[in-house]
Amino acid sequence: MAKETPLSSGAYSKLRLIFFTAEILTAVCTVATQFQVITGSRDVDESAHVQAKFRAAVYAHAAFIPRDKTLVSRSQSLENMEINLKVFREQAAEAHKQILVFPEDGIYGMRFNRETIYPYLEYMPDPSIETWIPCKDPKRYNGTEVQRSLSCMALENGLYLVANIGDKQPCDPHTDPKCPGDGRYQYNTNVAYGPDGTFLAKYHKYNLFFEDQFDTPEASYVYFDTPFGRFGLITCFDVLFKEPAIPLVEDYNVTNIVFPTAWMDALPLLPAIGFHSSFARTHHVNFLSANIHLPSFRFDGTGLYAPDGAIGFHYGRGDEGLSPKLVVGEMEVLGEAETRAAVASVHAAAARLDTSEIRTDDSSVPFQSELFGDMYTFRTLDKPASKIGTCQGRLCCEVEYAIQADTFSDNELFAIGAFDGLHVLEGTYYMQNCALVKCAEAINKSSCGSLVFNSSTVFTKIALRGQFQTPYVYPQVILSDSEGHLQISKPGAWHFTGSTIETSHSFNGTVLNAILLGRDYTRDDASVDGNSGSHLMVSFLVVISGLLGMKLLE
Repeated sequence: MAKETPLSSGAYSKLRLIFFTAEILTAVCTVATQFQVITGSRDVDESAHVQAKFRAAVYAHAAFIPRDKTLVSRSQSLENMEINLKVFREQAAEAHKQILVFPEDGIYGMRFNRETIYPYLEYMPDPSIETWIPCKDPKRYNGTEVQRSLSCMALENGLYLVANIGDKQPCDPHTDPKCPGDGRYQYNTNVAYGPDGTFLAKYHKYNLFFEDQFDTPEASYVYFDTPFGRFGLITCFDVLFKEPAIPLVEDYNVTNIVFPTAWMDALPLLPAIGFHSSFARTHHVNFLSANIHLPSFRFDGTGLYAPDGAIGFHYGRGDEGLSPKLVVGEMEVLGEAETRAAVASVHAAAARLDTSEIRTDDSSVPFQSELFGDMYTFRTLDKPASKIGTCQGRLCCEVEYAIQADTFSDNELFAIGAFDGLHVLEGTYYMQNCALVKCAEAINKSSCGSLVFNSSTVFTKIALRGQFQTPYVYPQVILSDSEGHLQISKPGAWHFTGSTIETSHSFNGTVLNAILLGRDYTRDDASVDGNSGSHLMVSFLVVISGLLGMKLLE
């Protein structure tokens, strides 16, 4: 059954993603107390859960973005959306698959205000109380052409299909104090359809950021069941907050996350392929991430991520990477008991606070440098092999490493950094991070934490650990090469044990970053301390750069 439940509120958006010309990606989350459960998918025969694998696909879509920023007619909006829907139909008809996911903003694009988005919206009934196959019953509701098209894609290709569109719901300002003055709610919405075209579930994006065209919904947990597992729906920056993502996995037995996103790549801390795959690792779920694919604007990184690594992904640097791509792969069907046991094991390991001594190599002097708007305490890796640590606040980090001798040189500089504080730049959330990063300039320590894509240094060993005060630690290892083609390791290349990344004995890779990103959700409302980025002025500059980036899309 597909369920929903209201939770906390937050802030996020694709507009934000364009802002990342300044290398920033953040969001705001505030906590609410009301919960609601809504059923949304049709019954699935539990005895059908017998297959060991399923075939999944996510599409890295080079979305058509309308250039007209003025209010258009409904017919013009349908013309614009049909450009993207035509591509979707072609992809749905491609290689055999059982579930297909399209990106956030993939149908109508970006750059809207509340009025100009309106012609692109459609009324959606509640699938928890009403069975509807738009493809077979297109006239039940007026103005539902997009829903009919998506339903028919699912039906004609016999697959589960997830896409992102806009929902409009009428309300009365006289009786509903929260109702907007124009008499309607507008929601950024994920929709799911079954192989028979049935409208299974809808999820209203919970963590909005600079999405003034949409209203913040009552928070909800939404999932739908299939013969190959339970799939939870979240959108883009939802993934960085507790609600609704964490309860979906921990309380609602979700073993697969479906993730339409418009994510602008944010190296070194939040690259799409790194952070999205880290969620799969930490929570022992399959993570199906479909991202907008506009590499020249750094909208990049689509993939199928399993608990032990990437099944397949697409990243857009290089000639081949510039093209959109359908990523298809076979994923293991994960049992609820297996996922619960794995999550419990990780939490138990993290709960056993690592109090063993963190070694700090006195030959490496600590220094401060900015990463993702926050000041980290770094130490450089000055030897081809060593163990070195650094601390900030209550967090200490340590890395034991070895570098292939012929690639250790003065031309590249690496450093390990620690951050323990409330991140406040265009968002408020608490992080404890251990970051092994390549510095942008070998002779400039203040460049440690800056954006860089290429690396020639081959690591043969990395054991990165941290003394975290939270069980929610997200691990990632990003590889690159001298041309800046990013990679994530194949399954089995490294292991994660709750607070430690440790590479396998055969590991040999040109590492760009290795990150342990700790999220202490309980401290998101903590007061700002001296370690956190300061940053009304920086925030203002990021907004300005974002607006300039938007101009480039025109």
